Amino acid sequence: MRFIRGLVLLVMLLMVFPAAAAAGSEEDSSITLYYEENAQVEIISPEGVRVMIDVFNPTALSTPPTEDDVLLTTHTHSDHYYPKFIDAFPGQAITVSVGELSVGDVEITSISSAHLPDIEMQDENGSNYIFIIDVAGLRIAHFGDIGQDELTEEQLEALGEVDLAITQFSNSYSAMDLINLKGFNLMDQVNPKLIIPTHFKLDALEVAVEKEWEGFQAQEWPITIEASMLLDDQTRFIAVGVYAKAAANMYEFPDWSAVPTVVTGD
Repeated sequence: MRFIRGLVLLVMLLMVFPAAAAAGSEEDSSITLYYEENAQVEIISPEGVRVMIDVFNPTALSTPPTEDDVLLTTHTHSDHYYPKFIDAFPGQAITVSVGELSVGDVEITSISSAHLPDIEMQDENGSNYIFIIDVAGLRIAHFGDIGQDELTEEQLEALGEVDLAITQFSNSYSAMDLINLKGFNLMDQVNPKLIIPTHFKLDALEVAVEKEWEGFQAQEWPITIEASMLLDDQTRFIAVGVYAKAAANMYEFPDWSAVPTVVTGD
């Protein structure tokens, strides 16, 4: 009888724990993302590694920085760069430079770019850098305030297949507007699956809709993103910041939290 009880218990455990493990792996496959104007981003990996990019408002961070965090800075304009925060930062950092970092389940590479078309790209102390972050099966690229007319072959090779692009579309300091459509043309080169716009104008929503990008909005943070949300070839974007509410009202963009239902039909 004791043997039978033990056998029954073993069978029950085998039934429960594989399911729990599968549920845990599915739950842990997503990143958590916080956004703050203009391009301040926190990305938290499944293992809890937090990557902070272009922090200029530390009071808006989800929690104070720790030695386990990573800080990336694309350039030295005041809306992307806070010297006192950088100097006091307790973790690893790449500041306005090319470089590589591997922290837990996160791989980071930075490549040089330019804030304006006529500025020479440099390995250190240049005008702008692109950060490429590989985490949770996603390839994320933060473009800072890129202002090149087009990406070079070397940059495109380094970028590879981008799942999430965080980039600007309207910024006079990058000679980028809705007449030359430079920001949109750069994304046509990259062809990411999902875009979070930074420097942005309301009229850019109309351009995105005309390009048949599928629109969403996010007014509450954090949001979660996982590779399984981006399996098809559709380009999507999430209106954020001050334009999120307008996107919901004017274009009836659904909240990003609806994307699993919208994409998979669940």
